[in-house]
Amino acid sequence: MMFKSKKTIVGVAVAGVLFVLYVLYALSGSAPASGDLKGWGLLMLQFITVCIVAEIITHVAVHAAFAASIAAKEKDKDKATIKNIIRSEMTDDEMDSRIMLKSSHVGYGVVGAGFVLTLVMIVFLDVSAVLALNILLGMFFLSVIADSCVSIFLYEKGENAWTPGRDCE
Repeated sequence: MMFKSKKTIVGVAVAGVLFVLYVLYALSGSAPASGDLKGWGLLMLQFITVCIVAEIITHVAVHAAFAASIAAKEKDKDKATIKNIIRSEMTDDEMDSRIMLKSSHVGYGVVGAGFVLTLVMIVFLDVSAVLALNILLGMFFLSVIADSCVSIFLYEKGENAWTPGRDCE
């Protein structure tokens, strides 16, 4: 499995754990009242901040673990060779750019569909503003999952294995 796939899987796992913790907190008795829009907004901002910090720490840890594993595998080679191996794995090339573009299309599609779904629920089902905010937050999380799954698929199967709008053979 490629390093970029492993990095993506770890990032999604951390985001998933944090999202589950958010949902558990939101359903608990210590969450803001259902009519307290300002309280829910503050809670979501705090959650987003924690997610950003956790992702940064996760990326640093994954990169450090990767560098240590390469150094351990290639211990008989000189430092310059090890640096070149690490640099070549972590450098983005044209394929990485195309994979990122294809996977981000899927992620943006999920966010767009979630936004429209939320508007439809507000208009026709008369959901509260707090529920609408939580649905939007959930759709952002699902967009990260969809984006990551497509990215992993394309890294592992090859970037030409799937093109949006065209059937795979």
